[in-house]
Amino acid sequence: MDELLRCLAQLFPETERTEMVIFGSAAIVLQGVDIGRSVGDLDVFVSQATFEALAVRFGKQEKPGSDGPVPFIAPARKIEILASFPGVEFPIVAKRGRPNESSYGFPVGCLDDLRTWKAAQGREKDFRDIEAIDRHLSRSGAEKSDKGNGN
Repeated sequence: MDELLRCLAQLFPETERTEMVIFGSAAIVLQGVDIGRSVGDLDVFVSQATFEALAVRFGKQEKPGSDGPVPFIAPARKIEILASFPGVEFPIVAKRGRPNESSYGFPVGCLDDLRTWKAAQGREKDFRDIEAIDRHLSRSGAEKSDKGNGN
């Protein structure tokens, strides 16, 4: 996954990175959740305006989705840029996303938004990912409680 992030960072200068949010399974892993499988691609969430501008630069493609064709941009192999994810809205995701030490300056979707998206997807692997997120959050909560109690 680091190779994909490095490739994305080469494609977009730091000034453009704030207009994008790493989303999908890669974001879950970047948030420290063990989903029990490797991540083979990178999904990037952008506003509709950013999507249209990037479509001019990289071209737009479509893939089948449960509600019809899903437009996406593929600036490099195994990297997809999308303007929509079921169950979540870009302005909220962007407001709550934060870069971390592994994201090359790109904001990463927060676990609450990733969980909401996974629930809206409703596939078997999404339910497993939700369980992994919930386990991570319960452990993180316990660790914070222990630290807060001086333990």
